[in-house]
Amino acid sequence: MVSTASPSAAQHPETAYDLRSLTFRVESFADDHLPLVARFSERYWLRPRTAAYYRWRYLDAEPFSRHFLALTDDECLGMVFALRKQYVIDGQGASCLEVFDWHSLPQLRGSGVGIRLMRAMMRTGERLIAIGGTRDAVSALPVMGWQRIGSARSFELPLAAEPLNDSLQRRLPVPVPGARVALRVATRCWFRPRRRMVRGVTVPVPLLTPDLQALYEPASGYDVMQVPNPELFDWMHAGADITGAYSVLKFMIDDELRGWALTRVYPTPQGTEAAILDLYAPRTDVALYTWMVSEAATSLLPARPARIRARATCPILQAALRANRFRAGDEAPIHTWPATLRAGMRLHITLNHTDEPLRPYRVR
Repeated sequence: MVSTASPSAAQHPETAYDLRSLTFRVESFADDHLPLVARFSERYWLRPRTAAYYRWRYLDAEPFSRHFLALTDDECLGMVFALRKQYVIDGQGASCLEVFDWHSLPQLRGSGVGIRLMRAMMRTGERLIAIGGTRDAVSALPVMGWQRIGSARSFELPLAAEPLNDSLQRRLPVPVPGARVALRVATRCWFRPRRRMVRGVTVPVPLLTPDLQALYEPASGYDVMQVPNPELFDWMHAGADITGAYSVLKFMIDDELRGWALTRVYPTPQGTEAAILDLYAPRTDVALYTWMVSEAATSLLPARPARIRARATCPILQAALRANRFRAGDEAPIHTWPATLRAGMRLHITLNHTDEPLRPYRVR
């Protein structure tokens, strides 16, 4: 199984394995496994290859992560990783593991390595949540007893002509005369974020403060939602030199905290991009969310990103993104284990899940 959160590295020589006699063990990650994990990462992922990265990514994350490895005496054959997040589900607090990096060597397909790794994660006793994944991963989870509880729609606001041109080329096989000029005008006039006139105030803050967590305590419009974790945010921020810069925004109306947002600016091989990782208000309405999205998007303009990405399950947030001229994209299925949640639950899932707040890494 290979997660879509884990783009493969360049071509590498493949080792031949006899699947009929393959023996391996599944173990929980320990510090002395780090060299094997580093070797696995360097062979199969486009990620940093420094001691500082591996220490941050795997050792520093241990207080709020679970990590299982498929091992021989001298090789890592596969792994599955999860970050522990705090959720509110049907009004009750719940510790959940968001699963990603479910990956085994390509030549081991059909060997059972990936299944045994996920079975180990399923025995942890905590609720598991998976968002998206490859076709193989998405098809395997229901077979293993996971429950699909919804899907999350991706959104994008193009702020340069290149993203629109790339999209146009994928749809039309022949060049369109004058397309680049028209797309350049579109990004300057149509897609550009606009600050909306609301009596509210947007306040940038450096940290996740207790009042933000308190927003999740009253009854809200959601049945499943992730609660911001200051310790996890500190860990993300500690890796900002390879993941990008994070910013926290508070939204105030009449001196009352109404919501918050988490944004990110990060480098890519094609240039700077940005994301609205999270955006939440306990009392949801389209006008409030539309204003919050506009404030979050305009706050990112000084970084001159080529595009701003977002994701939402909530229909109200989706409407607010469309009102701010974000273009809707693909949907990512959301699965959970155990399969005990009731149907039709109102989900608040954004980009602030799994490793979406980390990728793409700055590869050095």
